[in-house]
Amino acid sequence: MTKNPLVMNIPLKSSRFPRAILTPALAGLLTVAGFAGMPPAVAQSAIKVLVNEQPITTYDIRNRTGLLRLTTGGRKGRSQAIEELIDEKLKLQEAVRRRIIISDQEIDRAFGQIARRAKLTPARLTQALRQAGVNPQTLKNRLRSEISWGKIVRAQFKTSVQITERDVAEALAGKETGDEADTNVAQFDLQPIIFVIPANASKGYISQRRREAEAFRSRFAGCDQTLAQTKKLKGVVVQPKIRRTSNDLRGPTAESIANTEVGKATRPEKVARGFQLLGICAKRDLAGQSMAAEAVRDKLASERGSRMARRFLRDLRAAAFIEYR
Repeated sequence: MTKNPLVMNIPLKSSRFPRAILTPALAGLLTVAGFAGMPPAVAQSAIKVLVNEQPITTYDIRNRTGLLRLTTGGRKGRSQAIEELIDEKLKLQEAVRRRIIISDQEIDRAFGQIARRAKLTPARLTQALRQAGVNPQTLKNRLRSEISWGKIVRAQFKTSVQITERDVAEALAGKETGDEADTNVAQFDLQPIIFVIPANASKGYISQRRREAEAFRSRFAGCDQTLAQTKKLKGVVVQPKIRRTSNDLRGPTAESIANTEVGKATRPEKVARGFQLLGICAKRDLAGQSMAAEAVRDKLASERGSRMARRFLRDLRAAAFIEYR
């Protein structure tokens, strides 16, 4: 069989606890009311496994097997597909029990991220999967279960995964951290100010709003004066202050904040609602929190959370009624 180069390297591993964290209606995925209106391949499929009375069909297994073979270079096949589908059912059933609903928009975003990592558009990824004989819905079903599971795990274990300073120190002991260990983490208190641009605004109006935002930046008098300064300005929204660390910030925004003095505002940046400036209200270094330490903390939390998640899934399996046909 010729390998499909468009989909062989699609990354599908679920996001590691506790972050984000890397989305048809949920109830529709968990219930099979019949095969009316379904594609012929679905209508002709047979039930092979029941998971708490919810079926896994030969059609489901065939599509998941195809997906696994594509994404693992053929290392996984039908038996692994069946076990993965059982886990998927259990995860989604637990999500329903906890009233966790993942929107189609979340699924679409996750699908789009996979497409971008594979250097494809979502439409091209969909086409590539179909050409390989895989219904793209099986990937979307998998994404829905993994996103749901991530939320379940975070809710279940958020108070159980505690990483102490001693844990971090022991993990860092003997670790070559280089210059990274000397890079302190900065914490910023920021005041978002948005010069709103209405939908369908003309290019001329957009340029005018940019100039107005730039002019305001030049006379910005500090976060304490923001409300007074913007009181008489039309279409300007002052949002609540936010706190971010340098670890939270990325790209041009991070650079702009780092290069702006306290009491000043960043250059206007185009956002969904218009042009946003960030007033720099305060900045402080967090002593003892290096980039390396933060990375180690995240890694330890992820590893412990993953172990707890695996045990939790084993418990769900043990309590479930699973019938192989």
